[in-house]
Amino acid sequence: MESKLSIENRAKISDTKIMIGYLFIFYFVWCIKELWIRQYIYSFDETTSAILEALVKSFIWIVPAWLYIKYYLHNKLFDYLKMNVNLKKGLFWGIVLSLLLGLYFGFETYIFYQQSFQFSLSFNDYLNGFLMAGIAEEIIFRGLILQEINKRIAFWKANFITALLFLVIHYPYWIYNETFFNFGSHIYVFLIGLLFGFVFKKTGSLWSVILLHAFHNFFVTII
Repeated sequence: MESKLSIENRAKISDTKIMIGYLFIFYFVWCIKELWIRQYIYSFDETTSAILEALVKSFIWIVPAWLYIKYYLHNKLFDYLKMNVNLKKGLFWGIVLSLLLGLYFGFETYIFYQQSFQFSLSFNDYLNGFLMAGIAEEIIFRGLILQEINKRIAFWKANFITALLFLVIHYPYWIYNETFFNFGSHIYVFLIGLLFGFVFKKTGSLWSVILLHAFHNFFVTII
């Protein structure tokens, strides 16, 4: 008779394989979207392109994550993602950290570089650069991937791997825009990924990093 430990180990191995398969398909589909389909999405007028971009990202990022959590992990989306627990704490720290981030960027822009913020932003910036980026990317990376990896290994290792995966998801867009060899961006995005993971761990709420991520993108865009 197989031992209980052996059965549990086989289950963990199976879960890991499923997760790797999910990530492989996710990255493959997103690469196709960014390197090929993107040009067709942005061939329309600004509003149409922005809405199409948001819809496509929802179907590639959010919908599969919801299906994975509901039918494979047998959990409710908001429960698993920690979007209905520590709500006040998550919103509080999300706002506080976003304001501190804004002060930093404001000091850097107005005092250090003696420039000013550029607030002439497009509808696409607001919809996809801030809103969708904050929601979709945090659902996938901190909400799903980080928590799944953390089930198997220590948090700091899981956070490191998740931050690395978060960095790699930016590669197709950087290749498309021919900015891949700006290696400072690689380091910056990786460190931001580590920060988001740490904030999520400490607050126990996905809302903290959704807000922080969205406002971070906002401040970076208006510099």
